[in-house]
Amino acid sequence: MTVGRPPSRRCLSADEAAVLELLRDHAMTSDLSPEETAERIKRLLADDDAFAHLARVALDEPPRVRAMLGAIGQELGMPAPLLGPLRTSLNPLSRFDFGKLRGLRFANEWQAK
Repeated sequence: MTVGRPPSRRCLSADEAAVLELLRDHAMTSDLSPEETAERIKRLLADDDAFAHLARVALDEPPRVRAMLGAIGQELGMPAPLLGPLRTSLNPLSRFDFGKLRGLRFANEWQAK
């Protein structure tokens, strides 16, 4: 168990937990280029079920994580019912540092700096 992490994380697979940790760290710990990092995350979350599971758990994560996940989901064409809770959980006046993921196509729509 990691200190400071929500209990909802216990139900995550190792890949899902790794994606959340990467998003928490603005993807700065990735050894890949920003483009390769984004593509790798998108491949891991391309399945609707995988994204839906992570999106539910992400509601317990910091707003920056929810915003980055929303931008990834929109780029993957995830349905509005999966993206809606992420979007409504964000303060519309806040802006977030997406780090290496600032190049996501929908980053600005998800309040990237």
